[in-house]
Amino acid sequence: MHLISPVLRHYAWGTHEDIPRMLGVAATDEPVAEAWWGAHDSGPSRLDAEGLPLDELIAREPAGMLGESAAEHWGPRLPYLLKVLSIGKPLSIQVHPTLDQARTGFSEEQRGTGGAPHHFLDPFHKPEMVVAVTPMEILAGVRPVRDTAIDLRSLETVRASELADILEAAGDIRAFIHEALSAGVGPDTLDALARAGQRADAGSSLAAAARTLHHFPGDAGAVVALGMHRVALAPGESLFVGAGVLHSYQSGLGLEIMANSDNVVRAGLTPKPVNVPLLLELLEPRECAPALPTVHSEGAARHLVTEAQEFALTIVTEGRAQLPAAPRIVLALNGEATLHCDDDRIVLEPGKAAFVPHHCGVLDVTTSGQAVVARTPWETERHH
Repeated sequence: MHLISPVLRHYAWGTHEDIPRMLGVAATDEPVAEAWWGAHDSGPSRLDAEGLPLDELIAREPAGMLGESAAEHWGPRLPYLLKVLSIGKPLSIQVHPTLDQARTGFSEEQRGTGGAPHHFLDPFHKPEMVVAVTPMEILAGVRPVRDTAIDLRSLETVRASELADILEAAGDIRAFIHEALSAGVGPDTLDALARAGQRADAGSSLAAAARTLHHFPGDAGAVVALGMHRVALAPGESLFVGAGVLHSYQSGLGLEIMANSDNVVRAGLTPKPVNVPLLLELLEPRECAPALPTVHSEGAARHLVTEAQEFALTIVTEGRAQLPAAPRIVLALNGEATLHCDDDRIVLEPGKAAFVPHHCGVLDVTTSGQAVVARTPWETERHH
């Protein structure tokens, strides 16, 4: 077992104190949006003892680190990435590609035959699951056309009515997004959205869209936000976001586990580069309810599994659990966690993490608080 340190990301949408407090380090004037534990090319965790990047450790002995089956399938590459997100400001409206789309797009951009470069940063997809640590607000999945059109018409502007007509004529959200982001919506419609959001129930889509406008004045993405489901997650509740699902994380502190990729295509609510045509190409435009993982409780352990073959998550709360062999990253989210594997023993203080290779075999986790175990799915979970 190896103690590892996280990589911190200082994006503007982050908060200043939440992640430093969790890690037990001093906060600074710089926001800390994400903490990463994993072996992503752009920011692998490092072993505390020798400073070796985790991806290099895995590359030295892939079968021992990942297990023969995972090493054969994924190569010498940890297939998942564990994060903590601290969201003080909405993230961009975005989608992730399918595996085939990522492979094709990355290959075209590498050859210079695609459109704008660097929208596909690697040839992998990026399904992801988030688990709320504090209450979280998320926009995810496409609302019924009728509901979005009703909200648009309630704004009582000519442009909002035009957008409602376009939405209803098309029968899905794609033409509406193209029109709003390409031709704009106008300041009168945005002002009307701000006023409507103040009058609306705090849990409504109108109120949620108006809150995005507060953070991004003048951004037409706030009107696009009307087309997404508002999801409120209580601590411990979770959500799965697959390929093509339109989403935007809004607020709160959460755990996130995803396939080891950084492929994100954005359109609105961001100062970062956007690509509306590509987002519309990757988007699943039909209405869909937000997806939930399958949750199975077993004593002190709660196992969360999705359709993604790269990852699963186990949360151990105030007790003990035994977990079969897999490449595992264990994070002591709060409270102390003691890890036993073979003859090895590690005590994790709150905010500390360890990589536990497959070759260590069965892992015993005992915690006085909550310990998070990121891992690949077990064989019995692979056909979820």
